[in-house]
Amino acid sequence: MKYKGIDVSKYQGNINFKKVKNYIDFAIIRIGYGRYESQKDPKFESNYEGFKNCNVPVGVYLYSYAKSVSDAKKEADVVIKWLNGRKLNLPVYYDIEDKSQINLGKNTLTSMCEAFCEKIEDAGYWAGIYANKYFFTTYLDYKKLEKKYTIWVAQYNNTNTYNGKYDMWQYTSSGRVSGISGNVDMNYLYRNIFINNGGSVNDLPDLSDYNGTSIVDALKSVGFDSSFKARKGLYKKLGFTDVYKGTSSQNTKMLNVLKGDSGYYSSNYKGLSFVDALKQMGVDSSFENRKVIALNNGISNYKGTSSQNLKLLNLLRNGKLRK
Repeated sequence: MKYKGIDVSKYQGNINFKKVKNYIDFAIIRIGYGRYESQKDPKFESNYEGFKNCNVPVGVYLYSYAKSVSDAKKEADVVIKWLNGRKLNLPVYYDIEDKSQINLGKNTLTSMCEAFCEKIEDAGYWAGIYANKYFFTTYLDYKKLEKKYTIWVAQYNNTNTYNGKYDMWQYTSSGRVSGISGNVDMNYLYRNIFINNGGSVNDLPDLSDYNGTSIVDALKSVGFDSSFKARKGLYKKLGFTDVYKGTSSQNTKMLNVLKGDSGYYSSNYKGLSFVDALKQMGVDSSFENRKVIALNNGISNYKGTSSQNLKLLNLLRNGKLRK
């Protein structure tokens, strides 16, 4: 599904929110520019309240003038202060594209993006990166960033030729919408990344409708923080006691539980063979799959010994064998 939205700042002046809401699915509001409290967008407060009162989903962006990782962290700090616990339906975007930054180098600019986003996500919001196509492909390690954060790319064209992974495309700065005098930036959002409760991403996500295999994509699909730190906290919150390292088996366990699966095998098997027990349940009983099951249940050196199989079988009988 494709959602149509706008992004606004003080340059759109006084907005007639009741008119605008009939033409858009969401709005991204500029919260400010730079790292000083005096650089808050003078229309942020009224724009936020106006769209929220009309039930238009909102996110925010900060235009960056940072020249270092330290500056980027300060920009994140001031955004968090300006938000003051406000609820958002969409991410906090880091708008990084200023000409004064292009000589800082790809590594520094990418690290600045990561520093900003990490602080934003530590505060309970979902973070994203905005830039134009040229800036993304020339000055940022966009492949690294797209693995961690949602991407919003600008290219004023009939088609988007950006080859990276992105969720939102700003396709023109000359859009017209009833309720706004003059031009406004227009965007298409291609994935449902709305945080439906308009709040933080700290509660347990409902992944019952997700059909994929990636915990990162699953969390993003329902507007939850998918960073390693957030997944580590979620893993512990779900009751798993081993140290979360982001392994495939750990992510699968977490995904199964959040999809509504109990995460445990259930069987009425009465025999003495763990292999036969798996076969009775219709589960792959090969050594390789038993090795995965063993690892999920705390046996890291599975060799298929009698004692190891008996331990797994007893867990199964007691309803405690993790998938």
